[in-house]
Amino acid sequence: MSRALATLLASLWLLAPGVRAAADSSVARHAEPGLSADELLGAQPGEIVQRLHEEKLVMMQEVREAGSLSGGLLVALVLFEQPAEVAYRHLSQTARQVEYRPEVTAIETVAVHEAGPVDVHHIRVLFRRFQYRLKYSLDAEARQIRWDLDADFDNDLRHVSGFWELYPMGEQRTLARFGTSIDVGPAVPAFLQDWITRKNIPGSMERARRWVDSKGTYRP
Repeated sequence: MSRALATLLASLWLLAPGVRAAADSSVARHAEPGLSADELLGAQPGEIVQRLHEEKLVMMQEVREAGSLSGGLLVALVLFEQPAEVAYRHLSQTARQVEYRPEVTAIETVAVHEAGPVDVHHIRVLFRRFQYRLKYSLDAEARQIRWDLDADFDNDLRHVSGFWELYPMGEQRTLARFGTSIDVGPAVPAFLQDWITRKNIPGSMERARRWVDSKGTYRP
């Protein structure tokens, strides 16, 4: 699949029924170091801030050609009802994504480096199965998690990368920025491309939020 088509699919995702997206917002790939939750929210339109407090999740989008996250970058703001330390502790247990992502059939941690784990993800979409390997970078002090596709592995997807950035909001809440860029490649049928890049991410973010808020007990 061409980069132009991948970008088009990402744009169409914003128009999916039931998905309320802030497509007109200015979304940076990564927030400036040292920003607080109040400063990050202060840079957003009031409508987005109100929606975030009401719905706990707001989807946004930015597309850029430059940088490591090539193609369509999908971004979400998430409000966790847990302290930042609790949210980071759960999200940094990367292999536990299988607990709240129904499409993931298994995650194997094949190595643990100083920066973070290396996980092989096995996913099932309808009748097709795919696998890909991610290298994680964990920064507990900054409360940031980043991942990139491992180029040394025979991945079924062409490009996967992303991040979590966590910002304390008082003692019991956390503002999070999530971003991901996915290029499924030419081997994936068109209707599965649509599911992977357009339909799955909003639900996946909502399940991640509920999983963290339950301290890992929630199951879809």
